[in-house]
Amino acid sequence: MSLHYIIDGYNAVYKIDSLKDNSLRNKRDALIGLIERHEPQGSLRNEVTVVFDGKPEVSGCEHKGQINVLFSKNESADEKIKKIVEKSSNPKRIVIVSDDRQVIYYCRSLGAKVKSVAEFFGFGHKKNKFSRDEAPPDKPALDPDTAKNITDQLKNLWLKED
Repeated sequence: MSLHYIIDGYNAVYKIDSLKDNSLRNKRDALIGLIERHEPQGSLRNEVTVVFDGKPEVSGCEHKGQINVLFSKNESADEKIKKIVEKSSNPKRIVIVSDDRQVIYYCRSLGAKVKSVAEFFGFGHKKNKFSRDEAPPDKPALDPDTAKNITDQLKNLWLKED
């Protein structure tokens, strides 16, 4: 069963440090680009909809690659997200990505799953995994002798009989 990820667009934009310095349009485009590049939704079979608050002059729906971009017209993105879940014939396949408690509680009560922005994009609250210019650093591996030495030391500490 494929999942349908519904992302609270501006909620996500303001939680990702690397997107904060852009204009509003650039923030939206950068968020879409981030999703396209890193595919945090997992399988390409999973559907992704990003919902942004939208004024009537910028409202509507557009597609950017595999991502459906929806503007909420005369209502908030939060209300639009709630209505999508309400109208779903199978809310259990929906995953809401937001840090907005009201959206989270309401959608969860309808049977949808929820993920925080940090959980979906795979970063902690203080420092995010995706920066503009740098790749994540590789963790240095321990050589086998050092690993064995550490294991032996821990065995001695924890299994020591008095």
